[in-house]
Amino acid sequence: MYPLKFKNILKEVIWGGEKISVFKGISPIRQSIGESWEISTVPNYVSIVSNGEWQGLPLTEVIEKHKGKITGEKIYQRYKNELPLLFKILDTKDHCSVQVHPDDELAGKRHSCNGKTEVWYVIDAEADATLVSGFSKSISVEEYKKRIEENALEEVLMYHPVKAGDVFFIPAGHIHAIGKGILLAEIQQSSDITYRVYDYGRKNADGNCRELHIDESVDALNFSVQPANELKQETALIASNSIELADCEFFTVRLLTVKVKEKIEKDYRNLDSFIVYMCIEGVCELITGNGEKTLLKQGESVLIPACMESFEINPVSGETRLIECYL
Repeated sequence: MYPLKFKNILKEVIWGGEKISVFKGISPIRQSIGESWEISTVPNYVSIVSNGEWQGLPLTEVIEKHKGKITGEKIYQRYKNELPLLFKILDTKDHCSVQVHPDDELAGKRHSCNGKTEVWYVIDAEADATLVSGFSKSISVEEYKKRIEENALEEVLMYHPVKAGDVFFIPAGHIHAIGKGILLAEIQQSSDITYRVYDYGRKNADGNCRELHIDESVDALNFSVQPANELKQETALIASNSIELADCEFFTVRLLTVKVKEKIEKDYRNLDSFIVYMCIEGVCELITGNGEKTLLKQGESVLIPACMESFEINPVSGETRLIECYL
């Protein structure tokens, strides 16, 4: 077993820009890239291994062959050949639509799939960037529908100023939208179900407005106001070695900051789960017990198989910042 890296899955959207190309070192720079799906087993968007013995194989095929050695025994028993999480980098040159995701129960009933709870880590943001997380007041279903009809929904949304290092927890049922000028990492349940409720009247390349899902969203939405401290967290950019960003039934997410000549050892013998690292700054080596090295650069992500119980993280130069995620 060895750390698995993957080919880029880049998605063009009407609100995307060029920051993902710059962040990931893609040349020539591509425009209108709003999402990079880093590690995925979502149908039609399954990640392809880009290194080592399994280069060229879909991640689902690797899991099918090696089962719990890749994902963890309990995780494999529940999810089989699927990874229960989806990892993305997002760049918003323009506002994303206002949307909500169903929870497991509703998504299972309607779509036979997982719901979507997610967490955002802001990598970079323009000076005046904001995003939507939650309602600013509790509203009824009737008021919700009326405000959408009258284009007045924005008046009851909660806007948050954004800067690098901010963390937002977005539970299923929570209304949200990423504002323009933001580059962020997103860790979410493995699901591609989104109910779009407001899109600023934009039209696609064919001159048509994108589909809205007003009726579908009503059963998914939490119309109450949630405390801000449960939804937003600020992390110092000069951080301790490890900071918890999110911990819920679907994932645990931490931020690791490792300086050169400060190699750290990771021991996961008591963890029955795969681990994913998303490198958001710097360059490091992952060194396995037999001395093999895997280079991980800014903009790259890697999956550590569950059976790899220990390894070292060795920054190559300067400071390396990693998002660490497991179940």
